[in-house]
This record gives sequence, structure tokens and C-alpha cells, in this order.
Amino acid sequence: MGLYLLAIDWKTTVFAIVGGLGIFLFSITMMTDSLKKLAGSKLRLILEKSTNTPLKGIFVGIIVTGLIQSSSATTVLVVGLVQAGLMTLPQAVGVIFGANIGTTVTSVLIGLKIGEYALPIMFVGSVLIFFVKKRKVQDLGKAILSFGMLFFGLETMGGALAQLVELPAFQNIFLTVADYPILGVLAGIGTTVVIQSSSATIGILQQLYATGAVPLMGAIAIVLGDNIGTTITSVIASIGGTSAARRTAGIHVMFNMIGTIIFFILLRPYTALIAFVSEKMFGPGYLTDKLTISLAHVTFNAITVLLLFGFVKQLVWLISKIVPSKNEIEVDDVVLEERLIKEAPELALENAKKAIINMGNVARGMFEYAFNYAFENDHKDFDMGIQCEEMIDRMDDKIHNFLVKIGASNLENRQVQQLAKDIDTITDLERIGDHLENILEFFQERHENKIELHEEARADLLDLFDFLRMSLKEALQAYINKDVLLAREVNIRESVLDKKVKQYRKKHITRIQDCSCSETEAGYYVDILSNLERIGDHCNNMAVNVLFEVFTHDDQLF
Repeated sequence: MGLYLLAIDWKTTVFAIVGGLGIFLFSITMMTDSLKKLAGSKLRLILEKSTNTPLKGIFVGIIVTGLIQSSSATTVLVVGLVQAGLMTLPQAVGVIFGANIGTTVTSVLIGLKIGEYALPIMFVGSVLIFFVKKRKVQDLGKAILSFGMLFFGLETMGGALAQLVELPAFQNIFLTVADYPILGVLAGIGTTVVIQSSSATIGILQQLYATGAVPLMGAIAIVLGDNIGTTITSVIASIGGTSAARRTAGIHVMFNMIGTIIFFILLRPYTALIAFVSEKMFGPGYLTDKLTISLAHVTFNAITVLLLFGFVKQLVWLISKIVPSKNEIEVDDVVLEERLIKEAPELALENAKKAIINMGNVARGMFEYAFNYAFENDHKDFDMGIQCEEMIDRMDDKIHNFLVKIGASNLENRQVQQLAKDIDTITDLERIGDHLENILEFFQERHENKIELHEEARADLLDLFDFLRMSLKEALQAYINKDVLLAREVNIRESVLDKKVKQYRKKHITRIQDCSCSETEAGYYVDILSNLERIGDHCNNMAVNVLFEVFTHDDQLF
């Protein structure tokens, strides 16, 4: 052993290991960044528009992750889309499943004998970078250059590691991992958390296994840990985000934890299966040692997807219990992603629309609290109604500022019109909140001063509340779906509402003349009628905006 230690050129060996590792890690990052730039904002559009079923989500996750060579990047994109309200949690589950399969592409490429072509690949990439001025071609050149650097780094590192394999101390470390697989799992978790790239960890592991440093069982244990460690990126991305975003990251953790537990329990037979496939089924030497690790990685993720695919609803239910919403009306936490404004204005407008829909739902909730407080006198309803009004004001400020920033970007005429209508809509919703607040305060004074409503006045108010409940619901639905028929219905209902209010005012005057209601009650009643009528006006404004937007857009098509 002593002679062998002296025979090693330690300076050259250490420099080769750290230098090769540095080149490899840099190339992984550079390749991911270059491929993301090549794909551009289309990645977000693909993720948002093509994931309406879990199965489609899986395929999209595989393709997107295969393109950008990073499951972490895909899951962070998904967390961002869920947080922005552009993707639902069930949609996100499919993409996360697919991302775990797509991330294995790098290990398969490393497993193929491409290392000897690393230098010419780097040359091709360099030519594209330095001799072509088009940005997209330069990004392609960077992706190709980093692809070659990846293999060059691995080859440099592998040559140096091969010398260390003969050291008994080096062998003992990895034999211990084989004897105690839990250490391998922990090593995989720790390494991936530090490096922030499962592809990089697997690539290093492939090199170690190829040199004979790590036994197969120990290597597979590290693969299992690597799959848990890679979830840290999505967890970090979800910190401080919405409940839906945290649940999305939680699904990523659950997927890999469940898979790791299953495969860890079956580690010995699974190792035997991988050894059989790589050494017996195809014949000796058919699979390279590096590709054997890739096989284990692909199989782990593919089988885990097959096992869990039928339990998507159950996983969503479970993570909803583990990560509950903060409270039932806290829906103003939709994150408005400012980076979408430059990357994809269309998605930024969609992001804003999701927030406006939430604002509308808060307004509908406030309407119910106002109704309940008016006729049941439960002070909890008053408090919740005021909380909703404060929430609507916050949402109004946040969404308005976001829309103004979108307006400063380059938009098509259609998008400019949508932007203007969205600003009008949040203004109408904010005013509805103000009128509901007035109604709450009127009824608060009535309850505190024990002013009873005339039975006929009470019945008329009940009728108006019921009528407006439907108008507000239909106005919001018309906005969500750009539904012309619903918008027309709301528009028609407005004229009916005006007639009702006029009729109830006349009845009220008759009651005053008959002295069947007090002066104080008379004043409150008129104010409540006026505020209810104004709510109807704002519902109608929302409907008219939908009609204007749809018909204007149709005119532009011809």
C-alpha cells in the first residue's frame, strides 16, 4: 500500500478530480440555462396549456425536463405556475411525475460511450457561439459546448478516480456503504442537497461505479437518496408561497419518499434484478457500467410513476391534509409573477385574471356575510364581512399595480383591450366591496339601536338580496368564461332591478305616509336600497365589459 501511495502523483490526481468535477458541474448548469433560453417562454405556455389530465402532464413533464435537462427547473416552474394560479394541483402532479422520468435522460447520455467525442462536440459549440450572431444559434452553441464539457469533465475526473480505486481505505469507505445501505441513501441526499442537481450526483456516481469504487448495491442506495435530495429545490421555491405552491412541492417530496421507501425495502432483490438485466439478459459487456446506474435510475422513477399514477386523487387529498389552507377565506395570496410580464405577457394577463377571479369570489363571500348579518344579526358575520372588504382593497391595489406594469410592456391590441377591461373589472369589484361595507355598517347601527324593519320592507330586501346574489354570480361567471349569453342576462337583469328598486321606494313612501315605519328606519332603508342598486350597476358594468371585449375581438377577426 505504501509503495502504491508513493506511485500516485497526488498533485495531478487531486487537480484532475477537482478540475473535472468543476467542469462537470459548470456544464450541467450552463446546459440547463442554455436550453431554457432556447425554449424561452414557450415552456410556461406548454406547461400551462397542455396538462389538463395527469397522463398528459406526465408526457409534458418528461419532454420539458428532457429538453432543459433539469427536473429541479421543471418543478420550480410548476410551483411558480401553481402559485400564480395558472395550474391546478392535480395538473401539477402529472408534470412532477413526468419530470422524475425526464431527469434520467442525462444519466442515459452519460451511460453511452460519448466521452471520446467530447472535444469535437465542444469545438462545434464554440464555432456556433463565436461565428454566428443570432442569439438563438448562440444559445444552441452554448448548449452543445456544455454538452461536450460535461463528458470532458467526467472523463478527466474518471481517469484520476481510477487511480484511487486501488487504495484499501478508499475501497473500505464504499464497501461500508454497501454493508449499510442507509448510509448510501443519506450520502445521496446530502450530496444532491449541496450540489442542487440530481443529474450531477448521478453523473459522479456513474463515474465512481465505472471505476469499481462503489458496489452496485451501494450505488443504488445513493440513487435512492439522490431522488429525495433533489426535492429540496422545489421546497425552497415554495417557501413563503401559497398553500397550493407548498402542496405542489410536498407532492414532489411524497413521490420520491414513497418510491425510496418501497425500493429500499426491496433493495437486495432490486439490485439483483438490475445486475441480471445488465449482465445476463443482454450478455456480458452489452451495457456499460455507467449505463447500469442509468438503468437503475430510470427503472426507479418509471416504476414509481406506474405505482402512484392510479392514486393521484388520493395523493392530492393527503397533501391537502398535511398542508392545510391557512383559513377558509384567505384567497388573496395568489402570487402575481412579475417575471411573466417580460417572458410571456399573455400568461401575465392570465395570471392577473386568476387573481381577479379570486377577488370576485371574495366579493361574493362578503355578499353572503352581509346578507347573514342583515337578517340573523350574528356579529361574526360582520367581522368576516369587514375582513373581506379589507382583503378586496389589498387585492385591488396589488392587481392594479401588476396590470399597470403589464401595460408598460409590448402588447398586442387585443391584449391592451383585455388589460383595460380587467382594470375596469377590479374597479367594479372594489366598489361592490365598498357598498357591501356600507350595508354592513347600516345594519350594525340598526342592530345596536334595536331598530326593527317593517315586515314588508324586510321581505323586499330579501328579494333584492336574492336577485343580486344571482346577478353577481352570473357577472363573475360571464367574466371568467367570456360568456355572452350570461353577460346579456346580467344586462337584462339590471333593468329589472331598477324597476324593483323603484317599486320598493314607492311602497316605502306609502309606509311613511301611513306612519307604519319610523323616521330612523326610513333613512336606513333608503340608504340600503341605494347601495343595493349600486351593486347591481357594477354587476352590469362587468357584463357590458364582457360584451364589449367579445364583440370587439370578433370584429378584429374580419
